[in-house]
Amino acid sequence: MDHTSQSFMIIMAVLAVVGIAGTVVYYFFRFGFHTDFDKDIERSQKREIPQDLEEQRPDSKKITGMDEPGVEKLLEVESILTSSAAPEKTIDSALSKTRESFFSRLKSVFNESQLSNDDLESLEEVLYTSDLGPQTVQRLMEAINDQLSGEEKRNLEKVIQAIKSEMARIFSELEEGGGQDVQSVEQTLGLSEAAGQGLQVWLIVGVNGAGKTTTIGKLANIVAQSGKKVMVAAGDTFRAAAGDQLKVWSERAQVEIFSPPDVKDPSAVAFDAVASAKAKNFDIVIVDTAGRLHTQSHLMQELEKMNRVIKKVIPEAPHETLLVLDANSGQNALIQAKQFNEAVSLTGAVLTKLDGSAKGGVAVGLAYELQLPVRLIGVGEGMDDLKSFNSREFVDSIL
Repeated sequence: MDHTSQSFMIIMAVLAVVGIAGTVVYYFFRFGFHTDFDKDIERSQKREIPQDLEEQRPDSKKITGMDEPGVEKLLEVESILTSSAAPEKTIDSALSKTRESFFSRLKSVFNESQLSNDDLESLEEVLYTSDLGPQTVQRLMEAINDQLSGEEKRNLEKVIQAIKSEMARIFSELEEGGGQDVQSVEQTLGLSEAAGQGLQVWLIVGVNGAGKTTTIGKLANIVAQSGKKVMVAAGDTFRAAAGDQLKVWSERAQVEIFSPPDVKDPSAVAFDAVASAKAKNFDIVIVDTAGRLHTQSHLMQELEKMNRVIKKVIPEAPHETLLVLDANSGQNALIQAKQFNEAVSLTGAVLTKLDGSAKGGVAVGLAYELQLPVRLIGVGEGMDDLKSFNSREFVDSIL
């Protein structure tokens, strides 16, 4: 075909028109309409941060020594503190996983009308695997044998009632009636009784990841709301992000934080914090400590040193030495508690993450085998999710 022919010119003109039309249509639909796909891309490219949180978020470049996980943890703390109020959590709801696990395994033993010796051994095994502790299991089995007749042992409800009664007795022996009916953290920690008695010192200890910093933040908030003048001491000088996380909590709780930037000796921080709080007429100083495994003897000795230097300022201090335990650690919590108690005489335990654990039964073992009362429990991540431990409610909720 001759390039100068009329047919060739017509074909080229048609192709040009089609090309231009196609281009116009493409750009019209591409930019004239925003599809869900476009919106997804925009959302993925833009991280929306609430204005108040953006203003308050520390510049990670200014946090010396803080690694990326540390920054993420700090932002997680901020997220918890700025979240809207959630429905109040109860001990009963927090113990749902423990109750479901315990009860379902007990019920599996009673699948026959007659409970044989083998079934009794299975019952004992269920108790052993419920993180109660070996000595506690023996006591519960003895109670079942002593309180129930042969016929009653075949009845699930009777067996459960015997276990509940013995658990309640274990707690009452330790508490002497003091911990069965408490309803508030203020009551548990005797804040009203502490009025006019001078500076109170609380030392918070535990292994890495148990939730010490979070517990301290919640404690400080509760104590401050009760009208007390509170100081928090950043005694964890090993973990770079610890002081920054504690600062976020203390700002939200509107309490003073003692965190000297150039002091790396935790004992020096504890001593200076208590001396400063005493001089400034504070009511309570809460001392944070670095997380340490109970098997690390040199770090446990350091904890003993912190305890000694605090006494140089106030001989009767610390007034509370609380061990923070992760409920998920189960029977290992008993081992931790024993070792920490030998280093610094514990006054009680805080059982955290109870809402996500099926191992809440460890509280009974702590009470019976170590005579260590659970004073507080963590039932969530919110500021108000630190509750007083009520043994009566605990026993009713676990079975």
